[in-house]
Amino acid sequence: MEKLKFAITTFIILILFSGCDKEFLEKSPPDALTVVGFYNSAERAQLGVNAIYVSAQTAWSENVMRIQDVPSGDLILSNTTPLEYNNFTYYPALTQIHTSWSGLYEGVIRANGVIKNVPTINMADALKNQYVGEAKFLRALNYFTLTNLFGAVPLVTEPLANTDAALIAKTPVADINKVIIADLLAAEAGLPVSYSGSNLGRATKGAAQALLGKVYLYNKDYTNAEKYFSLVIASNTYSLMDNFQEVWHRSFENNKESIFELQYADIGGSGSNNKNATMLPAVNGATGSTLATKRAYDAFDPGDPRREMTIFKSGDVFAPNVSAALSVFNPTWSASGYAVKKGMWPIMYVNGSGINYPIIRFADVLLMYAEAANELNQIDKARDAVNRVRQRPSVMMPKLTATDTGTKQTMFDAIVKERRVELMFEFQRFMDLQRWGLAATVLAPLGYQAKHALFPIPQLELDINPKLTQNPNW
Repeated sequence: MEKLKFAITTFIILILFSGCDKEFLEKSPPDALTVVGFYNSAERAQLGVNAIYVSAQTAWSENVMRIQDVPSGDLILSNTTPLEYNNFTYYPALTQIHTSWSGLYEGVIRANGVIKNVPTINMADALKNQYVGEAKFLRALNYFTLTNLFGAVPLVTEPLANTDAALIAKTPVADINKVIIADLLAAEAGLPVSYSGSNLGRATKGAAQALLGKVYLYNKDYTNAEKYFSLVIASNTYSLMDNFQEVWHRSFENNKESIFELQYADIGGSGSNNKNATMLPAVNGATGSTLATKRAYDAFDPGDPRREMTIFKSGDVFAPNVSAALSVFNPTWSASGYAVKKGMWPIMYVNGSGINYPIIRFADVLLMYAEAANELNQIDKARDAVNRVRQRPSVMMPKLTATDTGTKQTMFDAIVKERRVELMFEFQRFMDLQRWGLAATVLAPLGYQAKHALFPIPQLELDINPKLTQNPNW
């Protein structure tokens, strides 16, 4: 398959990575062969790395979308269960919370195997460094996501000798961050600038630098955040797409704006993220279970072209090539009266959903750079970066000026708004509100309380691991 769609031999996956459908801490003995002796060639190393990406596909499917984007208020669940993410009544036993946890840890465990074993293989050093770099990047991404969702979690950096070895207590976030940063520094050194052909979509040096900047930004180390975002920007490897609608367009995946995106194929199983079925309104076989809200629609300035490229509203051209009955969007198809257009256009009703998920893109880096620069009192540089996003040819929103963003606070307010509309439905808004300390105010009308600063540790993990403790007030 093209673009690193990870066509991994089923036999190898079943033998080497048994437990894909098991829980991270499940104590049942594995029903497959041991990994000992598997890592004996460059080909086996690549299979091991590819399997980490497969875990990422599972973790970043509709489950992470629901637990990160729905609580932001920009999406609402309908025609499905559970609905508790709409109003902050979710609880530890919900499947989406556990599936996200277990999928992320599955990736960690697979990454540990690569990091431990690939250095011992007799193969070209450059390729060895690349594979270990990819594994460290993905382990860092998984732990960064875990700590943002759950706070302190068990830190596992070596292959587990047995199931009992997985029964460990939480590690402080500060200590996990040290591992994340070390992994990303190593990944930056070992990863290439770009790929081509069937390797397109693998983690790159720019991806490691961008994620490293994001980790520093989240930890309020603005000097290092600005440093690494500047490296990505100055590399001239990435640029904004002229047409905003092509950023998430299935025909322009892995485009010049993409720094790292998860690869999906139009197949079932791990190659599908189920996006078509869940985000299209409930007509023509879709379930219409994850829908844009009026709150999201109203976040845009009326003249912002991105609004019409992001959200369907009444009367919009919908799917004329599918059928006459679907030619115009009908608000009765949706419980909110709106639907997600971003990443869904042109409308295609297919079996499964092979739409890639951009995890880090260049516009995001520019806006994070602006945030770091603003915190360092470099307001003019921050404004220039935001204006670069606002002025892509298909958008051309008015430039921010020193009159309307002349202070650190007014510049910050502009960044908050710009991140919301530019990155809507991209797993950013809820975490942004949390780290800015704005969630309690902005989301209180939806039911947000202090305990929602972290998601609950999954109940099944608590049941299995007596050393784990629940997050406060859950």
